Amino acid sequence: MKTITHVHPITVSFAIERVWVWMSVLLVLFAATNIIPVDEALAQQVSPSSLSFSATQGGANPTNQSISLSSHKKRGVTKNWTMTDSASWLTISPASGTISTETDQVIVSANVSGLAAGTYQASILVTLAGDKGGTSQISVPVTLTVNPPSISSPPSITLQWTPNSESDLAGYKVYIGTASGTYGAPLVLGKVSSYTISGLPTGNTYFMAITAVDTSGNESGYSNEVSTSVY
Repeated sequence: MKTITHVHPITVSFAIERVWVWMSVLLVLFAATNIIPVDEALAQQVSPSSLSFSATQGGANPTNQSISLSSHKKRGVTKNWTMTDSASWLTISPASGTISTETDQVIVSANVSGLAAGTYQASILVTLAGDKGGTSQISVPVTLTVNPPSISSPPSITLQWTPNSESDLAGYKVYIGTASGTYGAPLVLGKVSSYTISGLPTGNTYFMAITAVDTSGNESGYSNEVSTSVY
């Protein structure tokens, strides 16, 4: 029978050394990144996960939205939080606070003043700091769509009248002015029974009358005067 003279201490030593190295790596990683324990990190909830605004260029700002920051009901871990944004057109209020069991509402507003039409991207960085010294960050993406203003048709006035029945009728003249009975140079028309006046400056009340002209150049008196305001 052979006598056992050793028990392979290398095997035991190697196993212990691997455990020690593994534990050392975990300790270094935790110290370098300051990771929050999982049970603490799950105690926070940030919603919604993204925000989207829409407005018209040169128009009113879009309706404010909010971000809810809450703790898990069964946890109650006190947290200090801050929020920062990455765009000058974003505003956050309040930008910091403390939360344990309640829900905090943060108002987010977008200002489109001076912005050209287009799509703008930004983010809100939520930083949570627990009572154990750890921190975690959550990024909430924000999209702002600024639509171009709608192009409206220029204001116009359409006049209609009953045509004359004279055989020597040559046409009509349309008179227009901004004071009753006071007109500028007439618009000379042919044998028509309606006419649309466009390109008039807004913010005025216009007064209009029509005359008939025969082939000899004779002109009738004014028709009844009509008026309308253009805004």
